Amino acid sequence: MTALQKEQCAKIAQHYGEGPQLLILQEECAELIQAASKIRRDAPGAYEHFIDELADVSIMIQEMVSFMDDDERTKLHKKINEKINRQLERIAKGV
Repeated sequence: MTALQKEQCAKIAQHYGEGPQLLILQEECAELIQAASKIRRDAPGAYEHFIDELADVSIMIQEMVSFMDDDERTKLHKKINEKINRQLERIAKGV
């Protein structure tokens, strides 16, 4: 996501507030799950719908990040790194 897009997401998030946007995040995640299921069933237009829902979830995640303070963002990035590294270790072990 570009710096401008992050700024725009923060503006949207601040306008609506954390509570309402958290609900939207939940809804968008559910829609992404459904879109992923449709890809597995080879439904017509499924991949385009998946991209659309993936974009929605990406936006909502960025909005949630915008509510975090610097310490919370640092913890988030640390946790992301831990999870990526753990998975890479599993791959290296052949799991």
